[in-house]
Amino acid sequence: GINAEYGGTQINRSMARTVYILFCAILALCVTGLDNGLGIRPQMGYSSWNDCSSNVTEARIKYIADALIRTGLAKLGYEYVNVDEGWLKSRDSNGNLVPDYEKFPSGMKALGDYIHAKGLKYGLYTSRGTCQCSTSQYSGPGSHGYEKQDAELMASWGMDYLKEDSCCGSQDHETAFADYARMRDALNATGRSIFFSLCGWNSWYAPVGYSLGNSWRISGDGQNWGALTTAINTMSTLTPYSRPGGWNDPDLLIGTGVGSYGPDRQSWYQTDLQSRSQFSMWCLFPAPLLISADILAVSNYAMETWSNSEAIAIHQDSGRHPEFPFQAQRFVGGDLSEHSGTNVWARALSDGGFALVFLNNNPNPATITCDNSCVIQMKYSLQTRLSVRDVWTHQNIGIVSGRVVAENVPGNGGCAMYRLSVVTE
Repeated sequence: GINAEYGGTQINRSMARTVYILFCAILALCVTGLDNGLGIRPQMGYSSWNDCSSNVTEARIKYIADALIRTGLAKLGYEYVNVDEGWLKSRDSNGNLVPDYEKFPSGMKALGDYIHAKGLKYGLYTSRGTCQCSTSQYSGPGSHGYEKQDAELMASWGMDYLKEDSCCGSQDHETAFADYARMRDALNATGRSIFFSLCGWNSWYAPVGYSLGNSWRISGDGQNWGALTTAINTMSTLTPYSRPGGWNDPDLLIGTGVGSYGPDRQSWYQTDLQSRSQFSMWCLFPAPLLISADILAVSNYAMETWSNSEAIAIHQDSGRHPEFPFQAQRFVGGDLSEHSGTNVWARALSDGGFALVFLNNNPNPATITCDNSCVIQMKYSLQTRLSVRDVWTHQNIGIVSGRVVAENVPGNGGCAMYRLSVVTE
């Protein structure tokens, strides 16, 4: 490449131009940001995508809404019921969205009314391009050029949440930001508070995400533990960007796939053990908690995972900013592969304590240590006495100083999750 010299420093001109363009884009977008008062904590609820792919139906969504109430998940904060790709048939002669009435015979407003009557919130899906992402059994139009019209119509149906995908749109950064900004402004103009979830599958949304939406996808679809491991690695590079009102999104909560259906799901899902590790990490980050599974068909273990009130309390904790970032940090270990590596992740809590997750992708159980360096990164002295509570066994397991050890952490995507409190006596 061609280098320019400034102040004795070599600067790659191409890189400098990219940084300049990104700066200008951020500046322009921040002039009119998303101002809906939502996302003070990351969203919780259900999304249909990994549960039934594009074969989502009105009956399935009503079943899930009922299940959130019946299982008690709604009382724990799982409030959004989000209809992902598959509900839309076409546009009419006036350009208005036309639902697939074979799958949604009552129409989309009636479905929203049903969800609202349960005390829940109603989410819908579109894409910023000219078409939706499509499956082997489905295709539908996108919102490009119809942002205002689509936002107004979906808001009139009672939409509380919009996920906008990135298919059939330019992946040029400036174009992508402008596309999402148009929908952001269209949602603002409806006068309805609508949570805006960007689904652009790339980490380069994170630096500008807060000006565009309430959450933004940072990596590809989290279809299995390997993909979710990649998302965890990516999250380690994006710590500064998550904060109240806007959050890095490493994708949906998935289980084993029991009870789920739909096309193109050959490599989806994970073990119950990996699902618990995913949930532990997503609570720690914190990240959106959107279950994408048949809630009434999953194992008792999976239901215990998603309903752990101690883990959810960590997810909802306000943290200790500016002393520490709002998002968890990786204090021990480097990037994981699907089948190797260990990590210790930590997040400061508002009570002066910390939450830790010890993650093991090696094939065998392992002892994982938050060592002296790890403790110092939490800004404790090596003499500070810390009470340790196991979030999954719901037991206090002792008082330690200088290091925190998790023994016999299961392999192949297993974890331990601890909450630390400073002992003052």
